[in-house]
Amino acid sequence: MTDVARRFYGIGTIALVVLALGACGREEKGPNPGELKLRGTVHMVQSPDGGTCWKLQSTKGHDYELQPAQVPHDLLVDGATAIVIAKPRAGGSFCKVGQIVDVVQVDSIAAPATTASS
Repeated sequence: MTDVARRFYGIGTIALVVLALGACGREEKGPNPGELKLRGTVHMVQSPDGGTCWKLQSTKGHDYELQPAQVPHDLLVDGATAIVIAKPRAGGSFCKVGQIVDVVQVDSIAAPATTASS
């Protein structure tokens, strides 16, 4: 391998690593500007004052607050996995469990996995 070929090989490898690391840190872009395609697990959590809150914990490790009045009822199942198209919303949060999102579309919902008891 010539010196020029080695340099291009090294530069190409570094560029691929940088691109891969950058892509891992954020969610997928949704079909429209400002939308996100989120894959993750729905969790019911308690607010500091004991109220019930809902969040979607993405496979990328980010938490998104779901507003029960805005999302389909069948999405609000603790432990369910889902793929949704969502749009981040500005504003205050009572629950403070993650970025508030409006669910624009639900692509899939899977019931939580159950374990057999012995």
